[in-house]
Amino acid sequence: MANKITIASGKGGVGKSTVTAGLGKCFASRGVKTLVVDCDAGLPCLDTLLSCSERVNFSWLDAMLERCTAKECVLTLSENIALLPAPKNAIREDFDEDSFSEVISELENEYDIILFDAPAGLGRGLLRAASASDNALIIATADEVSVLGAAALDSLLISLGISQIRLLINKYEIKAAKKTKLLTIDEIIQKTAVQLIGIVPEDKNLVYSGISPKKLKTAKSDEAFSRISRRIQGENVGLNLSQLK
Repeated sequence: MANKITIASGKGGVGKSTVTAGLGKCFASRGVKTLVVDCDAGLPCLDTLLSCSERVNFSWLDAMLERCTAKECVLTLSENIALLPAPKNAIREDFDEDSFSEVISELENEYDIILFDAPAGLGRGLLRAASASDNALIIATADEVSVLGAAALDSLLISLGISQIRLLINKYEIKAAKKTKLLTIDEIIQKTAVQLIGIVPEDKNLVYSGISPKKLKTAKSDEAFSRISRRIQGENVGLNLSQLK
């Protein structure tokens, strides 16, 4: 049975979808059968980040409404990674979490890990993703608003029965933190009270790679995603700030 992880944030703009795509690619590169699920009905973006927008015909909503099977919604991207797209239009709030979980249950035995890219905030989209998950990654950046949102999100996920919650700090700039322009790692951990699993450094090329026609160098972030993905799978991988420079 797959390890099912909700990737969430208390506020938007922290790079949550980029993290989902990055981790998904890392798992797949090591032979881990991976499904990434876009949970943001009306504002999906994983299909764009994974360069498969033109191939999307169905979404998990189609499976919920029995227009097709769950497997027919899945786009195979390579040998070890696939995408379950979100609907392009917003949906009514009365679509319950149980129906979404049933779609996932039809797929989970096909994969080793399922990553749910939840919409930012504490709304129904997050509840939908969390209902199908066992664990969660909270994505935060080193600013006060993001960290406050991460703390509130942690409390909600605990109340929903998520068994393991970890913090991932994204877009981290060591120099800015040293100049007190951003919160330090210790301050972020103290304010969120969530155990840290990893840090992804600021990498402008990672942002540009989604729209650039040519391959950009993203070694810093790729290495960070690799370390974090290995920790998720239980490997003892050390965390050293020199790795982020």
